[in-house]
Amino acid sequence: MQRPGLIQEIKTLMELVANKTTVMTDSVMEIDVNEYSNPDQFEREKLELFRNYAQFVGPSCILPNPGDYFTFDDTGVPILIVRTAEGGLNAFVNICSHRGAPLTEEACGQAKKGKMFSCPYHGWSYNLEGDLIGIPFGNEGFPGLDRSTLGLKKLQIEEKYGMIFVMPNPEKTFDIDEVLGGIQDRLSGFGFEDHYYLGAKQVHTNFSWKLNMDTFHEYYHFEFLHPNSIATMAYSNIANYLQYGRNHSMGSPSLQINDLKNVSEEEWQPREYSSYVNYIFPNTVIFVVNDHFQTWRVYPISPDRSVVYHSMFIPNKPKDAAEQKTFEDYFQMINDVAVAEDYGLVDKVHRGLQAGIDRKVIIGRNEPGVQNMHRQLHDILG
Repeated sequence: MQRPGLIQEIKTLMELVANKTTVMTDSVMEIDVNEYSNPDQFEREKLELFRNYAQFVGPSCILPNPGDYFTFDDTGVPILIVRTAEGGLNAFVNICSHRGAPLTEEACGQAKKGKMFSCPYHGWSYNLEGDLIGIPFGNEGFPGLDRSTLGLKKLQIEEKYGMIFVMPNPEKTFDIDEVLGGIQDRLSGFGFEDHYYLGAKQVHTNFSWKLNMDTFHEYYHFEFLHPNSIATMAYSNIANYLQYGRNHSMGSPSLQINDLKNVSEEEWQPREYSSYVNYIFPNTVIFVVNDHFQTWRVYPISPDRSVVYHSMFIPNKPKDAAEQKTFEDYFQMINDVAVAEDYGLVDKVHRGLQAGIDRKVIIGRNEPGVQNMHRQLHDILG
């Protein structure tokens, strides 16, 4: 958000604090407990939500320079994304045309000499446009091979508003504005184009990806699950909620927000008194606080396993080793809180869901984010 939007958000949050309430939906939602573990539904989710739906890759600053690449294979399709010499992006299926090896197994890095990829198996090489440009022992071993037909298979990739999206299915396309649903206006001004990528942490969890996502979409649990961490900084069960297509955004007030009553509006620093959870359907949360933002991408592995990639972005590259360590320690602390408090409890929730008791999961009016995620899943899957 730009400053006028942030100012209005602060006023909305102050009103919610004054009234000791939160933005609510019209009714309570009930979900059949089997939706979290049904293997047939899980297979449909993998296909429709993670193979046939555009995936958020990250902010533009994750690939700042020509030759920078980023890979992931969590949708079931190995994906390679690279920044071209002209500043655009290409995305390919990360499979060598020879024997199918990935061109790189590193999650991110720089292309060889900044301009090519060389398969680690037999050395077949490709340029940043995906063209096959080199085959060791090619004339003797592969006589008559038409290299022009053996380039990397391209995927649709779009970069707009400081965000990168890719379509894992090479047979499908998407409209980035339709996917965003207008949430780009809410996210503008947070530095997606120019922040520094501090790094990512991978966490495997032994429960459904949907249970993993549920915990991000409400502030109802702060007082009870995080009394000595998050609850010391933010109000429990108080949040603004705005929906954008399949996505949504929630603003949260800090415990000090009423201090602004004694300061003229022109002097307000809104991001010091608020934070934002922004949901990009189906599996990404962008968490914005005063001095940085984080992304949390969740992918399914099996009906009762998932993997989380927690990334952190700061305004500038640390100026020295001491500042680097300060940010890394903070990053680790946030990750540890999530693992110990959120994931630790959700693992127990998972065990209850697996108990075979026929019941409903109840989602309150004060949990509009959780309701929206499941409503969108139902809309696509039926």
